[in-house]
Amino acid sequence: MELKCEKLNQKNEKILSKLDDKIGINKNKQVLREIIKCYEVMKGAKNKLEFENYNIIIRNESSYVLYEDLINVIAEIYLENGIIHNSDILYLDRLDYRINRMKNIKIEEDVIVIDFSQTRKEDSEVKKMIEDMMEQMPQKTYIIIENKWREGDINALMSETFSWAMKIESISSEEKEKFIEKFMKENKLKCKRSTIIEIAENPYYKIKNILINILVNSKTKNEENVEMLLDKNKNTSKNNRNQKRKTNKKQKAIDELDGMIGMSEVKEQISKVVNYIKVSQNRDKLPMLHMCFYGNPGTGKTTVARILGKIFTEEKILSDRDSFVEAHGRDLVGMYVGWTAGETKRLVRRAEGGVLFIDEAYSLISDKKGGYEEEAIATLLKEMEDKRDKVCIIMAGYENKMEELLQMNPGFESRIQFKIFFPDYTSEELYEIFKLLCKNEDYKLSSNIKQTLLQVFEIAKQQENFSNGRFVRSLFEKVKMEQANRVVKNKTDKNLIKKCDIIETLNKLSYRKKEEKKRVIGFSI
Repeated sequence: MELKCEKLNQKNEKILSKLDDKIGINKNKQVLREIIKCYEVMKGAKNKLEFENYNIIIRNESSYVLYEDLINVIAEIYLENGIIHNSDILYLDRLDYRINRMKNIKIEEDVIVIDFSQTRKEDSEVKKMIEDMMEQMPQKTYIIIENKWREGDINALMSETFSWAMKIESISSEEKEKFIEKFMKENKLKCKRSTIIEIAENPYYKIKNILINILVNSKTKNEENVEMLLDKNKNTSKNNRNQKRKTNKKQKAIDELDGMIGMSEVKEQISKVVNYIKVSQNRDKLPMLHMCFYGNPGTGKTTVARILGKIFTEEKILSDRDSFVEAHGRDLVGMYVGWTAGETKRLVRRAEGGVLFIDEAYSLISDKKGGYEEEAIATLLKEMEDKRDKVCIIMAGYENKMEELLQMNPGFESRIQFKIFFPDYTSEELYEIFKLLCKNEDYKLSSNIKQTLLQVFEIAKQQENFSNGRFVRSLFEKVKMEQANRVVKNKTDKNLIKKCDIIETLNKLSYRKKEEKKRVIGFSI
């Protein structure tokens, strides 16, 4: 049962209005109203409630990163009402690794966000760690992001210290259509219903890029009819797609691997592995193909695994069928007793004739004896042995975590035939990745940008949990937003990215503030 809560004052409602056009998170305004009303009542109460707190658990059911917008509004409205003293936010995504390091560090941020989806410890242990942290820093506000438990489980676990709950909902086609309609109306663009439906078929993150491009084209060409803009672009896009298809047909997977930026040692190792497998296959002695990819986030592990899947198909190593299945380590673990073995076997069966890529495989590490994770590992090892000539299983993750996983069971040592380490990219390589992203979307870079970007990458590489290629892609998306904003205002070359676009983007990133304070905790982009 939900209680109706009257609106807040004008300033609070103005802050809440920032959620109005945010798909999947705008319904949480009502929860924020309830929190503020509760705070106002309790502020003047003589007897405080024992369980009074303003900590929030946010269940994330969306496949997109939407929680940052919601958390920014939470911090802003908490600051406005005096619950916190600053709206700075510290994100903790590896709680088990970083909690001990925080004991001797002064935390300036008043809002601490803990991503439970990245935490691999047992429930009770995580609860204890958070409670210890809250005891050390009782004046902070804590927010938990979670998506791996059944709804309500984490709320029950943390009920004594987290009184409030929110939800980020999965984005429906109807919501995407409403979002597009509102955008067209606000920017005085004419658009047919069929076009809106067609745009809405794209993932949400692509929709935003499509709409920005439509707006930029509209302003630069002085055209308000969206269909006209799309028609003018369709021929060019169609030609580009046809050209890409022709190129892709000629390009073999091994050439695609060679064309990747950096990764010279990885390429050499993959080439040796493939040659060894081909020679062994010709001698009718196919070796066990299972592999382990080590490396930090964004170093190309998933991309190389996909390419390896194509190479296997082209060389008919297991079959001539394109069979590549991606999974997360937790996908092998069932929710209930008796489910885990079936889930693991189902994934292996789907990948037969090709590659099963298990990202963050170290999530199968468990301190609990007889847990579902142990069952998943035991089943996986048996499948590796029984289907050695039917599937290649690649497990990937952080180096230390993966070593810990492999040491948990001696069966891995005899089954993992190849181990490949993926090093971090250099600053020069990160710059080349940025240039490639620009080239793929027909952007040009002004000549004075390189040094600025190299400095950005040097600073970023020093931050904890630096995400390499993902960092570059995230930066690129944000730069495009700033560039589009400048183009619309000044009606300049829509394909040129200038140094001012980079600088404007950097001014809005959290790492700039952290770097000025000489602190590395909480870096995010």
